[in-house]
Amino acid sequence: MIAQDRFERTLALLHRAALGDATWVSAAASVNSLIRASGHSLGYGELRPGSDPEVFLARSFSGRQRRRDWEELYFGRYWGQDEALLRLGTLRPDELAHKPDLYTDEEKKTSPVYNDFRRTTRSQNGLFMVLDGLDGCGIVWSFADSMKSGGWGYDQIRDIKRLAPHMRHFARVRRLMMDTEALGASLADLLDNRRPGIVQLDRRGRIREANDQARALLLKGDGLRDRKGSLTAELPAEDDRLQRLLAAALPPYGTQGAGGSMKITRPDTGTPLVVEVHPVGGMRADYRAWKVGVLVLIVDPASRSRIDPALAATVLGLTPTESRVAVALAAGRSAAEISQTLGVAEGTVRVHLKHAYRKLGIKGQTELARRILSLEAVRGSPRSP
Repeated sequence: MIAQDRFERTLALLHRAALGDATWVSAAASVNSLIRASGHSLGYGELRPGSDPEVFLARSFSGRQRRRDWEELYFGRYWGQDEALLRLGTLRPDELAHKPDLYTDEEKKTSPVYNDFRRTTRSQNGLFMVLDGLDGCGIVWSFADSMKSGGWGYDQIRDIKRLAPHMRHFARVRRLMMDTEALGASLADLLDNRRPGIVQLDRRGRIREANDQARALLLKGDGLRDRKGSLTAELPAEDDRLQRLLAAALPPYGTQGAGGSMKITRPDTGTPLVVEVHPVGGMRADYRAWKVGVLVLIVDPASRSRIDPALAATVLGLTPTESRVAVALAAGRSAAEISQTLGVAEGTVRVHLKHAYRKLGIKGQTELARRILSLEAVRGSPRSP
């Protein structure tokens, strides 16, 4: 019972920390205590074999303290020398790897990262886990050494795997809040945010409020619908899963809710919606039914970029096809989805992306998407219908 209470407390702290900075250190300390590791770090970015990694979120924690010095040391001195980085891209989602296994025997003798940085941070015998993020990016969850004598035990591995889907959800929601400049916003302020769609459910699971973007999606009824005050999916199988996610986020009073995510098929549009179901608050027993119990964040990849490909071609010096691929990428589409839309092989799409990278002097999809999205600020830019 005590172990379950500690687990639920950790989840509650993670849920709060996903929406703002105030409790992340407390959440990290709770994770370290639960797992019995001397520390951990979280990174979010592109980790693709054969390409340079690109990270746009990274935090390191030791015990109850954020270690900015370790972050600065790693990215300032060791980032470009870490032999394990590209090997992380070969791990399957949710696969645990012992850090020494990602370095060769020779590297264990000569690698500055393994011998200097990981010794300094007490993480030579730690663990890596890769979780799937949004837009084809990865989440790297890295643990320092175990605090148990004798190394990692079965119970620690069990707790890591049990916590992994919640950490994935935390990282995905936090990235979404960062992308929409909504970190730390109040529940009322979130309703004024047009990216993403926001639906607030009360403790009974009924729709309480929604912002303009969410209301437009629900009125259109392409994938999601407001059915007599309940949030539902059009396809029965997807609705079953959505209702299970909502039920998990709204358990009986006194029990901690859990977040989750799924994709919602849109027969009329084609590009699926991404839905993140996020519990609000600690689900205390004194919450009244009319208060907000769950945030549902709805991401419409098709609306992320309305840049005219012709504008991208003119401003960035890309060919018409390269610009169409780049704009589709910024809209959240994968290479496979772009290939189907354009009627070309997936390998051809990747060739166009490489050409665009070279012309723009960049290294990855995230940076290319940022370049495309930055064109929205160009005064008088034409927009796609």
